Amino acid sequence: MDYLMTCTSEELALLVTVNGYPSVAKTIAEASFGKKSEKEWQAIMEAAVHQLIQKQLWDEEKDANGESPISVEVQEFIRSYVESKWMIRCSNQAKSNILMLHHIEGSTWMTHVIDRDIIHEFAYIHREEIPAIVRDYYSFSDAPLEKRLEFNLTDKAFDLLSKPGKEKKVRKMCRFTAEEEEGFEQFVSDLQAEDWSLFNISFFQLEGLEADPYLENIVFFLPSKQGIWLIEYSDHAVKPVKIQLSTHEEWCDLLDGVGMAAANVE
Repeated sequence: MDYLMTCTSEELALLVTVNGYPSVAKTIAEASFGKKSEKEWQAIMEAAVHQLIQKQLWDEEKDANGESPISVEVQEFIRSYVESKWMIRCSNQAKSNILMLHHIEGSTWMTHVIDRDIIHEFAYIHREEIPAIVRDYYSFSDAPLEKRLEFNLTDKAFDLLSKPGKEKKVRKMCRFTAEEEEGFEQFVSDLQAEDWSLFNISFFQLEGLEADPYLENIVFFLPSKQGIWLIEYSDHAVKPVKIQLSTHEEWCDLLDGVGMAAANVE
């Protein structure tokens, strides 16, 4: 891992703006501050200039002479970040932050950790590091699995589980066996502990600065005290959503698959 920089949202928005990507900068800034008046944005950007000067990332003399106030290295970093064509996004409700990995070129990727929509940390990595970085980001327990639990849901039942209080309706729809009921009860307990939100890793193709990201693939999962719930689609005719309490080794196998997907991008 080759550390690049840490900055605030307003600093990043300013760097992106002076590098020629104002629409991207607006998206970054509004994610942190919401919509502001032109006067408010100007005040925020002026404060960001002073912060970048203190970090020695803004050259006042070049700025006064009408030249780019940021170094060639920072300009290249911003360009590669904004113009990345592929992104892996790892959600984590409990940590109040997000890990994103942007493809730069060849085997080079960039990690981008966003903490509370305020702090942004960047580093260059090699694609072979991706499984380990994602594993460390989640840091799920590797406690041995005492019992493998499993059950299947319909698409509609799966969607209902994001809403608290719908467990009885899901039971009625799916008619679990005794073993499946045990798994369902444990899963619901773990889901409630995470505020009814599943974790996910999403793989996006970024088709242009103005276009919406295209979702290529997504995997859902949920940590438990022992094991990790992995969610996948099966060929079951009625209940295709398969939910299985899996071992830490199987979780690592899934992350190896994420690394393999990253290796296939151009």
